[in-house]
Amino acid sequence: MQNPVIFLIGLHGVGKSTIGKILAAKQGFKHISIGDLGRLLRKNKIPKGYSLRFLRLLAKHERGERMAPELVNALMEEIRAVVHLRGVVVDGFPAEPMHVLSLPTGSTVVHLTCPEQERVQRLAHRSECTARKWHCGIESRRDEQVEAVFSVAQESRILRTQVIASEGDPQAIAGQVLAASFPI
Repeated sequence: MQNPVIFLIGLHGVGKSTIGKILAAKQGFKHISIGDLGRLLRKNKIPKGYSLRFLRLLAKHERGERMAPELVNALMEEIRAVVHLRGVVVDGFPAEPMHVLSLPTGSTVVHLTCPEQERVQRLAHRSECTARKWHCGIESRRDEQVEAVFSVAQESRILRTQVIASEGDPQAIAGQVLAASFPI
């Protein structure tokens, strides 16, 4: 059986990174968080376990801007390099409908959702407790594209898709995400 490749999409604050970290810790997945890696690179910290080509391209990527095709290809190479050893969970990608065309056959795209009030509370808490500042009215190209990305993924015949509400126990949500990645 091939190890699962899961892509977590959703608005900022729905829990993509939290679920990715749980799958890494509890299930041994390689967790690739585009946002977390970009933040490390902007602080001149080099994360281990990634090719220098991928990190170089990600370091050149301007947050909020479109991902260069070379960066998308390098991300797919990162996935191919480890999927034969263990599952992979990617959060923050695909960010645009055209990225869906790059996803490996048999991958699962999970659209995480949560009530707007809870999402706003999470973002406000994150802003108070971390360097990631947020305020109402911040616009995000990725957030604007989430519905279109998921729609394209649903139309694909080579991908699995699932909408999962990320309310309640994150461990249980991670279990739902994992279950969605295996065919019935």
